[in-house]
Amino acid sequence: MSKKLFNTTLRLNLNNEQDMEAWNNLMSADSSQPEYSSYSRTIVTAINDHFSRLDQPDREEWVNALLQKVVETVRQTILSTMKEITVTAAPPVSKEEGPKVDAEPPDGTEATIEAFLDCF
Repeated sequence: MSKKLFNTTLRLNLNNEQDMEAWNNLMSADSSQPEYSSYSRTIVTAINDHFSRLDQPDREEWVNALLQKVVETVRQTILSTMKEITVTAAPPVSKEEGPKVDAEPPDGTEATIEAFLDCF
């Protein structure tokens, strides 16, 4: 079986911030790990990782979809529980049935109140 090789050149502009970051990452890669054993392996790993992430659904979308399912489940549970609850209203109490209050205070109270107010 013959090797199929593709040869290309990587050109980085070290005046460009992103290129400089890529260069620093390439230089600091741990060559003892198989995926970083050479520049080619490091670049292949980075390219494959990049495109595999593009193929996966966005994490935020996944979290939002899960949250919507939870909200809908809670809503349905509350609604089904509320349907089973029966509420009976207490009969209204008329004002006439309540305790009777004298419009006039008992004798002496009015005089005490007036004496108290006269202090001011």
